[in-house]
Amino acid sequence: MICDVCGLPLAIGDFPCISRVRVHERGATSVIGDDLPGGFVQEHFGPTPETFYSKKAMLKRADQLGLKPYVKHTYGDTHTSRWV
Repeated sequence: MICDVCGLPLAIGDFPCISRVRVHERGATSVIGDDLPGGFVQEHFGPTPETFYSKKAMLKRADQLGLKPYVKHTYGDTHTSRWV
């Protein structure tokens, strides 16, 4: 699709130029994909490394093995809280 104001091509998620400002704005509703291009080698699920091509497949395998994400609180960390 071509912008009516500046004549440049619009990418997916771009808004056309507003009046004479000539700035293409990216929409805030862009979606982050689940795929892992080239694959991700997970070495901590067992004795042999496993390659995953999506985050959902890796999460499914972790659930099959009974593994859960672990977050450890450290003193001064503002992103986690102490549970004790």
